[in-house]
Order: sequence, then structure tokens, then C-alpha cells
Amino acid sequence: MERVFLDASFLIAYHNRKDENHKKAVKWIRDIRKKKVRFVISDYIFDEILTVLLVRGSKELSVSAGRKILESGFVTLIQVDNAVFNKAWRIYQNYSDKNWSFTDCTSYVLMKGLGILKGASFDEHFKQFGFEVVI
Repeated sequence: MERVFLDASFLIAYHNRKDENHKKAVKWIRDIRKKKVRFVISDYIFDEILTVLLVRGSKELSVSAGRKILESGFVTLIQVDNAVFNKAWRIYQNYSDKNWSFTDCTSYVLMKGLGILKGASFDEHFKQFGFEVVI
């Protein structure tokens, strides 16, 4: 089964109707459901989604999105452990020419470690990491 790592930018757009990429995200999910795909996120991505939706939307939107993600049955939530944290910290420090967030670095380490080659994102970081961006 193919696995796709979902970035916070994608899931924020999907859950926030006011986001400029909302329609693209909804259409992509609708189209991809026909295929056998497993979505993966990290606890850092989950945190980022809830925080951004709280700030840009409301507590209700944030909680609703969190519940939908956790109860979907289509999303695997991976915990960032010490090994991933430490590798991400080295990457974060060593690439001063890139504007990668620490969460982006943890996503990179997880994707590499899990052999996930594709990501859904509306920012350039996944492309900069060398992954295929599917949306």
C-alpha cells in the first residue's frame, strides 16, 4: 500500500474553508480515495495543525479537525522519538541557507526512515528535501 506523508500546510488547507488552497486539498482527497493510500503524519504535524487552526480559525475548528484526523482510520500518527528529534536538530542547525522549520526537519527524518517518498504539501520544503509532492 502506498503511503503519503501529509504536511501541516495541506491539512490546514483541507480543514479551513477560508484557506486559499482549500478547494485543491478537498479535490485531491476526493480523487485519491479511489486508490489504496495510507496517510502518515507526525505528532508535530498534528500539533502544528491544531495551533494554526486555533489562531486562524477558532477552537471549535481546531478541535473538529483534530477529531476528524484521529478518528478517520486513514491516517497513521507517528510519534517523534529521541532519535528522530536528534537527527532533525542536526539538520535544522546545519542548513542555515534553508528556511525549514524544526517540524519540517522531523518530517524529513521520518519520511526517510519510513521509506515514504511522497508528500502532500502546499509549501516548497518537501520539494527541497527531494520528495515527490503529489499536490
